Amino acid sequence: MHNREPLLLPTVLLLLSIGTLVAGHMAARYGLFWPRRLLAPRPPGIILHHSASPAKEGGRQVDAALIDRWHARRGWGMQGPDGEIHHIGYHYVILADGTVEPGRPEWMTGAHCRGHNDHLGICVVGNFSSSANPHGAAGPRRPTPAQLEALHHLLCDLCIKYHLQPGAVRRHRDVGATACPGDRFPYADVIRRLEKDDRLRRRR
Repeated sequence: MHNREPLLLPTVLLLLSIGTLVAGHMAARYGLFWPRRLLAPRPPGIILHHSASPAKEGGRQVDAALIDRWHARRGWGMQGPDGEIHHIGYHYVILADGTVEPGRPEWMTGAHCRGHNDHLGICVVGNFSSSANPHGAAGPRRPTPAQLEALHHLLCDLCIKYHLQPGAVRRHRDVGATACPGDRFPYADVIRRLEKDDRLRRRR
């Protein structure tokens, strides 16, 4: 009988190396909590973004379809079971008039915040940074009332659906090296309104 013990250590080391590479790839693609994403489809939170763009570009409204084109140029994309490829990294886009457009399906991992793509991503169209857009030349300087109203209802629906607390709603800047969604985005007001909403208070 041949002694197989000398082969055991190299095999274990090889498997550990492969496991480390796979884990690193999954973390980069799906976020730090990728095991949770795979085992439980419920997202751990929601991340808010701005598009950092005008409301229109080249005479065309900036919407989910246009952002999908932008993200396609970056090489982003994930194929759904129906064969459709979703390039847009966000799960929802909110236009200036308050229209809420779907991006990636909710069950699909996002491509909007490195290390936190297990979160749902919501993009509000506009550029709400006072340094990047001081006079509004680069897009709306603040979210419109219609956008904020639509955002509130969308957040309520998602928090109820996925059993999330208002504290699970964060800005891109809270988890990444970015100013997104800008200093003019009224984040504190958004969270306060969520905390006071009777639909969420009844669940606590």
